[in-house]
Amino acid sequence: MLTRPGKRHLILVLLLALLSYACVSSRQLATDFVVEETDIHVLLLPPPELIKTYMPGLPDDLPADSAFGPEDDRSRFIRLTLDSVFVDHFMNSIRAYLDVLYINHYGPDEADDFFELDEPAYVFAVGQMELLEYPGRTNFVGYADGYRHEAAVAVTVLEANVWFEFMKVHDEDEDMQVLFDVRSTSDYVEGRFVRDDGGSVRFVPDRYPLSIDDVYDLAAYSGKRNAQNIFDHLLNLHVQRVMEEEPEYYFHYDVDEHRLIERSFPPFIEIKPREEDDSSEAPEPAP
Repeated sequence: MLTRPGKRHLILVLLLALLSYACVSSRQLATDFVVEETDIHVLLLPPPELIKTYMPGLPDDLPADSAFGPEDDRSRFIRLTLDSVFVDHFMNSIRAYLDVLYINHYGPDEADDFFELDEPAYVFAVGQMELLEYPGRTNFVGYADGYRHEAAVAVTVLEANVWFEFMKVHDEDEDMQVLFDVRSTSDYVEGRFVRDDGGSVRFVPDRYPLSIDDVYDLAAYSGKRNAQNIFDHLLNLHVQRVMEEEPEYYFHYDVDEHRLIERSFPPFIEIKPREEDDSSEAPEPAP
């Protein structure tokens, strides 16, 4: 004979149900966003210019006044890079991958039509874009006869740094955010340790140096990754607004595999005003 559950039993069941809902709701919200939010509108504005910078060492090791412009003779690429071609590769790529992610995008010529739209509508304006070049090195380690051998090979490093000014349209409660992304490439080096006739161990590198085409490929790659960042940023913003709490992790939507991935870092690095900065170290974005 079945008996009716007691009051305490019902409370326990409800608590367990609520706990289970809390654990899965953020993923369910993210899933719903991917499946259902097909009417997102984004105004995408290009940078006012391309800043080209050469630094004679690792940027973190040098003061800010160590930066030089594209006229510096030590640079291999920034003095040869055409600003308009680099920016066009970036903008064409970001638009193409926003199409893949089913995000409706608008350019400067369509701004009037964009601001007449209902929500959801967002602005991603490239407030600043920089192509940075500096010398780096690739390190190698090998072992022979119980000894550790090290070698360092000089390479040229290029970074595409992008700062977006992000805001939600028709929402006075939302402040503008500055969102940062960096993508990089460098000469590729591989090689091997060999022992010469005198018994000394030396490293023999095989070099695959960058070309000017690789510079423009970097711009296109940055555009692709930032299109993904835009989608992931809106995805996580939706989850946070509904949950009304800081996330324990962030969602990344893998469009090729059609699956959600949990990550410990956000899509963009948010650049906060100095008085709001908690001085915590910013996480590195995914490659």
